Amino acid sequence: MLFVVQFEDVYSDQPQRLAERALHMAEHLAFLEAHGEHVVASGALRDTADGVPNGGLWILNTETKAEAESIFQKDPFWKAGLRKSVRVSHWAQAHWSPAFTECIRTLREK
Repeated sequence: MLFVVQFEDVYSDQPQRLAERALHMAEHLAFLEAHGEHVVASGALRDTADGVPNGGLWILNTETKAEAESIFQKDPFWKAGLRKSVRVSHWAQAHWSPAFTECIRTLREK
């Protein structure tokens, strides 16, 4: 099953903690890579392309919601307290356009 995990980060309320993000980034990226069989896509959410991250979005492929939750709770950003809140939702696909498939292919080539 696919689950969408949406995080809200602490930086909007605590901008001084943004520097902590950089300290944990390498470990965070290594964690995502190591869990690639379940974390099929992830990335920061920002108001603008070059803006300060205000959260993150993961797409997880797991058997249960509990399994999805157990994965993100081991993430270095989560463990460091950089996530303010989280919402885990089951994704029920209604549409997948050829344009989206092409978009994903293009992203993979970068």
